[in-house]
Amino acid sequence: MSVLTSRVAAAASALALAATAAIIGSAPAHAVDGVQCGDVILVDTVLTTDLVCDATGDGLVIGANGVTLDLGGHTISGPGAYSTPHAAVRVAQRTGVTVTHGTVTGFQAGVVLDQSSGATVTKLTVTGNDQGINLAGGGSHLVAKNTVSSNGRDGIRLGLSSNNTVTQNTVTDNTWGISVADFSSGNTVSKNQVAGSRSGGLNAFGGAVGTTFSQNTVTGGWGDGVVAGSDTSATTVSQNTSSANGGAGVRVANALVVKNTATYNGGQGIVATGASTDGGGNKAAGNLVEPQCEGVVCTAP
Repeated sequence: MSVLTSRVAAAASALALAATAAIIGSAPAHAVDGVQCGDVILVDTVLTTDLVCDATGDGLVIGANGVTLDLGGHTISGPGAYSTPHAAVRVAQRTGVTVTHGTVTGFQAGVVLDQSSGATVTKLTVTGNDQGINLAGGGSHLVAKNTVSSNGRDGIRLGLSSNNTVTQNTVTDNTWGISVADFSSGNTVSKNQVAGSRSGGLNAFGGAVGTTFSQNTVTGGWGDGVVAGSDTSATTVSQNTSSANGGAGVRVANALVVKNTATYNGGQGIVATGASTDGGGNKAAGNLVEPQCEGVVCTAP
């Protein structure tokens, strides 16, 4: 694995610049020529070319806290989603990292935040991987304004990860759109556009606690639009629009359900079971299965 060994002097110089910048202001990311697949990024970096990687390792690894990796509109491509166990970009046990502005495709995961905190993942196109963006442990991340499509499993997955904000992403044609699982807690999923999921669009399961799904639009999925399983608790489902999905528009347990609209789904509009609470203002019409709503009162939109 190359670790930018040919650029040690440059890295040292950049680190000195970063230290000065802490006093006078933040240092900009710099274009770095010659970045190769497998490199460990230690300083703010802007790619100057596409990277085509084989199956031997991760595309790029972030090796320092506070680093910005700007793909510069370029693509990191791997050998295929099921030809490698690796990620296009891996952030492991780091804080304050930013990954932005490019495309990642052909890996087991597009971006992995592994036991890290305070990262920002934004303005990426994440397509043709097994998983799109995977938040594994850690938390307090911002995942925003990405286009996540045609990944084999989850478009965006949160597992054992807490206090994250997932917002303003366009998530299409994945098996699961956005999933909150594995005892994740305190996560907010808001203002996303989720379409064409082959299973649930928005999903909370596996002991997730305190998930908020708010102001999302979920359309055209094969299964239920918004799902919170019976093994979840303290979920809030608020002001979402769920339409033209193959199953129910909203199917949740143990959730506060307020001001959602469910129309023209293949099942019922809204189904709320367990210790769910009707927060009022829910609307449903044109759903295939009657009654339009169960466990909450719905009016026509």
